[in-house]
Amino acid sequence: MHAAADAVVERINPAVGVVEAVEAGTCALDTGADTVETLGVYLGMLGYDFDVTGPPELLAHLRELAVRYARSAPAE
Repeated sequence: MHAAADAVVERINPAVGVVEAVEAGTCALDTGADTVETLGVYLGMLGYDFDVTGPPELLAHLRELAVRYARSAPAE
């Protein structure tokens, strides 16, 4: 996550995942969900930029969402 660990901790329930500080403005979030669709929603709702390293199914789903969102908000 491109956010301080304490800021991310404020937005999630401890039962949802584990947040570990990496640097002053970044942290790692170890979390999961029943589906990649649900996990994609959770990540988006945190309100911070993030990087995903896997699994491949989640990466594919996020790419699909990015295309869908881009189509829904065309440039003016």
